[in-house]
Amino acid sequence: MRIIELWQQFGPSLTIAFIVAFVAAITVHEWAHALVATRLGDDTPRLYGRVTLDPRAHIDPMGGLLFLLVGFGWGRPVIYNPVRLKGRYAELWITLAGPAVNLLFALACNLIALALISFATQVGSAPLAVTNFIGIIRLVASINVMLAAFNLLPIPPLDGSSIIAALWPPFRSFFAGQLGFIVLLALLFIPTANGVSLLSTVLDPILNFFSLITLGTI
Repeated sequence: MRIIELWQQFGPSLTIAFIVAFVAAITVHEWAHALVATRLGDDTPRLYGRVTLDPRAHIDPMGGLLFLLVGFGWGRPVIYNPVRLKGRYAELWITLAGPAVNLLFALACNLIALALISFATQVGSAPLAVTNFIGIIRLVASINVMLAAFNLLPIPPLDGSSIIAALWPPFRSFFAGQLGFIVLLALLFIPTANGVSLLSTVLDPILNFFSLITLGTI
């Protein structure tokens, strides 16, 4: 959902919460990439100031703009030197770290929500502040699930393309980054017969699966 639509339907409070949740999801996602790259032998992410939970180090202008326009986006890619990495599958682990941390973050949020819902059921009713907090942390969980699913699409510059490239290096030259942006824009803006974007249609099965494994049905 685009930010303007969210503002119109739910007002400023939920819109701001949505933006904060997105920034938090991007931050832990890129931090995880940087941390794993550093742990696997390359100090480049640390030199670029990426091994941090400061959001300013991770927000990408294009990814942020698309998030505001269409509700999907990404962070600044983490730069690392493959030559300095230790282990045959080091690049694969670096790539998987971002989506994995998003799913763990979502799982933690949903477990907290589940505990609070259980508490509210036992006491009979919950204060409005608790109810609102449950809604916010479930929103954070949903954003993290969405970001993990979106980034696993096999389209540059998303993580899914890096996963394929780590296992099949010729993919990098086969699917150039510029072509990836064109494909992403097509998925975002070309509607299906139902009026939803192609991207939503592609993502729905992944989102449903990830929501299930992170207790998203609570």
